[in-house]
Amino acid sequence: MARDGTGHHGRGGRGLMSRIDTVIAALPAMPRPAVEAHWTKLGARGAPRLPDPLFRRLTAQMLQERRYGEVPAIIRRELARVSNLSTGGSEQGQPPVVMPIRLADGTRLIREWNGRTVEVLVRDGGCFEWEGRPYKSLSHIAREVTGAHWSGPRFFGMRSRRG
Repeated sequence: MARDGTGHHGRGGRGLMSRIDTVIAALPAMPRPAVEAHWTKLGARGAPRLPDPLFRRLTAQMLQERRYGEVPAIIRRELARVSNLSTGGSEQGQPPVVMPIRLADGTRLIREWNGRTVEVLVRDGGCFEWEGRPYKSLSHIAREVTGAHWSGPRFFGMRSRRG
């Protein structure tokens, strides 16, 4: 059998590291000039001015792509789409995806405001009860508690400042 370039005979080699895997595993400990030499062997132009850890990861990615092939375009697009949505971006001008919070009948929302505990009971039909009185809106309750306009869901910690 011919040697496969790793010093091991044969093709099976399950559990054995390929030469590229060995190089990638050694990258973190290599001096920068050695990493730049691998970069140049990959056919890339001069090494980019990046912090060492990032440059080493980029070199490892290029080595992997050379050995195993690039990530297919469809997967790159899907990863970009999911990443964009998860960071509050939009897809084709659409607002970010926000999952509505559904409150079950009997749920208690509790918030402390200026040393005072505010407790709201969720009633059937999407109504709320605070201090024995019915309300149709959490925002109305938040306004009465604070004296200022508030988003009710945000006041009770159900949405972030951006949402």
